[in-house]
Amino acid sequence: MLNSDLIGQPALALARMIRDRDTTSVEVCGAFLDRIESASALNAVAHLDRDSVLRHAAVADEAVARGEVAPLLGVPFSVKDSIAVEGWPWRSGSFAREDVVAGADAIAVNRLRSAGAIPLCKTATPEYTWSAQTASALQGYTNNPYDLRRSTGGSSGGEAALHAVNAAPFGLGTDGFCSIRLPAHFCGTVGFRPTAGVVPETGTWPLTRATGMMDISTTGPMGAHASDLGVVLELISGPDPGDPLCHPLQGRPLSSIDLSGRMIGVLPESALEGLSSGTRQALADLAAYFVSVGAVLHTVDPWETASAVDLAFTLMAPDGGEQARANLAAAEGRHHPEFAGLLEALASTTPSMSDYLRAVDEWRSLRAHVRSSIAGCLVTLVPVASGPAPLHDRLPGADDAASSVEAFNHSFALAMAGVPSAVIPVRMDQVGGGVELPVGVQMIGAPHSDYSVLAVASAAQQHFRPAISRPTAWAITEEESHD
Repeated sequence: MLNSDLIGQPALALARMIRDRDTTSVEVCGAFLDRIESASALNAVAHLDRDSVLRHAAVADEAVARGEVAPLLGVPFSVKDSIAVEGWPWRSGSFAREDVVAGADAIAVNRLRSAGAIPLCKTATPEYTWSAQTASALQGYTNNPYDLRRSTGGSSGGEAALHAVNAAPFGLGTDGFCSIRLPAHFCGTVGFRPTAGVVPETGTWPLTRATGMMDISTTGPMGAHASDLGVVLELISGPDPGDPLCHPLQGRPLSSIDLSGRMIGVLPESALEGLSSGTRQALADLAAYFVSVGAVLHTVDPWETASAVDLAFTLMAPDGGEQARANLAAAEGRHHPEFAGLLEALASTTPSMSDYLRAVDEWRSLRAHVRSSIAGCLVTLVPVASGPAPLHDRLPGADDAASSVEAFNHSFALAMAGVPSAVIPVRMDQVGGGVELPVGVQMIGAPHSDYSVLAVASAAQQHFRPAISRPTAWAITEEESHD
């Protein structure tokens, strides 16, 4: 079977093809390995061991021959470099960890292995996962497949870049404040942030639940097809003794969902200030789709977003970044300038205990407000960022010029609300110079409505898929990329 017949298939379709012996795991893994090698201009891969992947694929094929069955037997998946894969480097984008090798799988990785899936590669992340772009002194810039001069978003940018060019069928990312959803938006892929606390953080670094972020950060699935992610989520979720804050996820994956008569939340115009015209249009297009299938739009009470980023940083580093600096001391100052600036800024703005306690109160109020506002809605439509992917070292804005971190206010606020969120690409946006970029929208639901949110995302993605152009910029020579 031709590689091109394999790499665009959903993960569940690949599992079925391997199970039915229409192809083999060795063929499937080989096809994705070849695709990764052809996409080197993206600089999205942090570690790749072709021989190891193919050995595991051969073992999977032997299991198929014996009649063994597992949900993802023989299917490869990518893994963000902040998540441990036994025997592989575990650098989390930092020189401080350049010699660290994982002694065991992260729980999420282990659960996917138990389901027959095969780790394919580690993907790039900014240092300490603390950036809205994927760039580090250790690896350099990861480039957007639609325009190599542009950001993939962060911090799961390596994941989204590979999925955008069909170099991995699905993968694992992490999302503290926007780190799954922003790369999916910038790269035209699918990202899912689960209900906070349903996927164990055991085997991720930094272990954010040991800091002020507590139950904000989460591991979650990413990929090209929303239809895959419910099964992946079911496999990786559930309690683990190593993560006492983790709890069971309610429900089961849904193959479809009836949208007729269901209430879809939309934000009022007052909550959409500062968005690019393309972002506004994406929200309108998605709302129009729901109306066309019989859903009913409901304007929700908007929550506070203006101070979301400031609040997030207070919660993320109540010690002024002291723990982060201690963890990263071995880097000996070898940091990307943006990250070095962040550490300095945190040190100069260390909150007092009363400031921190006020921030916790604000967080709780925000969480309650969001959850109350969206109650009764199947999903609510929210922008991911103020615009599409900006140039490297810049922030998205209405005119593709540098903007403030307020570009991410909506995503930061929803992270602190702890609600499930799925991002799908909705339209393409012309940004000048012949460049066309994807624009995504996030659909959020009530806590533990994860499977419903993913079913809605799958239905909507099927509708909008024909409008999303495939990226081609990644195919130019590596010398032309940003490195």
